[in-house]
Amino acid sequence: MAHDALELRFTPAGIPVLEFRLRHTSVQSEAGGARRVELDMPAIAFGPLAQRLAQDAPGGEVVASGFLAPRSLRSTQLVLHAQEIEFQ
Repeated sequence: MAHDALELRFTPAGIPVLEFRLRHTSVQSEAGGARRVELDMPAIAFGPLAQRLAQDAPGGEVVASGFLAPRSLRSTQLVLHAQEIEFQ
C-alpha cells in the first residue's frame, strides 16, 4: 500500500495525530477468476507513530495494521486506526 500524509496536528491533550490515505491495488482470485482490486481509504495514527509517518515521504510503500472504526458516532464511513506501520 502507498500512503499520502497530511499535516501533523495535536489533540487538546497534546497527542500527535496524523490523518492520511492508504491506496491499494492488486489482482485477487475470486470464484475461479481474476479480479482487480483498487482501494483508497482514510486512515489515522496517534502518538509516536503519527510523528514517524509525518517524517516519511508521502507515497512510500507501507504495510499497515490496526482496526476499523466509524469516522464519528453518526458516520458510516470507516477509517483505519493504524497501530503499526512497516515501511517497505
